[in-house]
Amino acid sequence: MKMLIVVIGLLFSLPAIAQFQLMGNGTYTLQEGDTVAFQYGFGFTRKEGQYHFNAGEQSLIVGSLPQKYALALILQNEDEVWVPDFVNAPISSFDYEISGFEIKLTQEPELKDGRGNFVLHFDGGRYRFNRGPGQVNFIFNDEGIARVEIKGMFKLPNTQTAGIN
Repeated sequence: MKMLIVVIGLLFSLPAIAQFQLMGNGTYTLQEGDTVAFQYGFGFTRKEGQYHFNAGEQSLIVGSLPQKYALALILQNEDEVWVPDFVNAPISSFDYEISGFEIKLTQEPELKDGRGNFVLHFDGGRYRFNRGPGQVNFIFNDEGIARVEIKGMFKLPNTQTAGIN
């Protein structure tokens, strides 16, 4: 009898495994130089029999966990980057951390060729804008973010010279 109660309890608790709330924190610097702290997280929860997916302040009802969420980085006029999910204004840089993933956008004035002088840093790689917007894709699993992929940008070669004579 105890075993039956445990099995029934596990069956009803399994849907709770696929729920998560992840809080991300960061800062962005506006074009005029003001630095602003922000929070931007993801959530997948069940409320009143429906699944809700949250990205930042936005929430929508979904039938199942989305496979991914794409954060758009839009380069405009070669000297402005817009990240509409973070702020409705052009930025010059940002730092963002969520679930152990760290993503950073900087300007590197020494970069003269290509589109703008913005560089996205992620997982030891450096990425520049290609054609169209860049995307930071958050790929989800039942526990939260499984991995992050950079799309629409090209990866710069490693330029480490330490230890070379």
